[in-house]
Amino acid sequence: MMVMPATQEQYFRIPAHRFNQGRRSVFTFALTLEQLDGMLPQRIDEDVVREANRRLTPSHARVIETYLDDHSDDWISGSILVGIDPNGVEFEGFPDEDGNVSQAFGQLKIPFNRLNTLRLFDGQHRRRAIQDLLTNLREKESGVASSLNSAKRNGQNPDVIKLLNKQLVDIRSKRESLQRQSVPIVLYLEGEIKALQRMFSDAAKTKPIEAITKARFDDRDPFNLAAAEVMGQSEFLRDRIDMERSTVARTAPYLLSFNQLAVVLKTLMVGYGGRISRVRNDEFMADYEPVIKRSLEWADDFMPSSCEEYDNLLNGDVEASEFIPDRRRETFAFNATIIRVLAGCFYSWQVEVGEDTEPMARYIRKHSFENTIKRSLWVRAGLVAEGGTTPVARAQEVRGAIRFIVDNAKKSLNAK
Repeated sequence: MMVMPATQEQYFRIPAHRFNQGRRSVFTFALTLEQLDGMLPQRIDEDVVREANRRLTPSHARVIETYLDDHSDDWISGSILVGIDPNGVEFEGFPDEDGNVSQAFGQLKIPFNRLNTLRLFDGQHRRRAIQDLLTNLREKESGVASSLNSAKRNGQNPDVIKLLNKQLVDIRSKRESLQRQSVPIVLYLEGEIKALQRMFSDAAKTKPIEAITKARFDDRDPFNLAAAEVMGQSEFLRDRIDMERSTVARTAPYLLSFNQLAVVLKTLMVGYGGRISRVRNDEFMADYEPVIKRSLEWADDFMPSSCEEYDNLLNGDVEASEFIPDRRRETFAFNATIIRVLAGCFYSWQVEVGEDTEPMARYIRKHSFENTIKRSLWVRAGLVAEGGTTPVARAQEVRGAIRFIVDNAKKSLNAK
């Protein structure tokens, strides 16, 4: 923990582990979130690249803040990387039982008048998120405390006072708990800005976690959980979901990757680009059976009714391991964007017309999925350029294609 200095000692002191990485000496230690909020620099800027940091993206910081707020008792964070001039630190090794001084474990000392030379070069969004979260919790706590005092003075209903008191206790408990929790710090003895910029660039080259891994490992997402069940229950999807790659290879006998399937299931429930509140997410987590039910209806009824290729797969008329790779060159049927468009159409039709999606399936089936058809449904919907062989996956085009198909399916139904 941080030890505040006596009058004659103007140092920040903390136990640390010292080691070498490349040509640099490095120290690792942990700071509580309260210490982090008070110690590390806030050289952040939303408009320019500054010192060894990229431009701060407030929305990214808010995503981290929301994550910490939602999972305050079960969160994880990588190390925050900081640099400092080598002359700005001292290290006193701990003695062992024989009096030998350790070169690796000891007390790190930074003069308080050198703390302003710290340069945070990786972790500014986490730093900002922690600061904003603690600030917001303090403001909420102050606001509820004020309301509680006012309610007591005005003699309000005891139930109101009880509720406000509980809110105050919960917010204060959350803030105090978070302030006591810690985040790891890696401190490099490097004070040159150019060197820190190169180090940030090197750290950014680390391969990010693939979408497939995040989807398979995140069991707090109801659509990931539902996808694992749907792919086993659906006759259409069984053995046709790639569990190893985030996108399906052209030569693979799969319809979708696992993470793509989870996104499709979400589209079936809330529409393309639809958002889910925390409360709604919790409801799905408590019972995602409705997701499975609608997904099976979409996969095993609607999809085969919409497309001859899907019908052939479901009825066993073809061997998927050969049929899908061969036909992928000639048809849009096995393109992930097209499949998600069909999920969006399914959702919109049920919301706007009714549960019976068979009329829309009939309308879609009248139009070939072949990629050589001129003025095809997909071209007229704005999803594929004339003569193109790949659908456009941008949100605007996908949303427009869903609207075009649903509207024209409605006209076809009304024309009868």
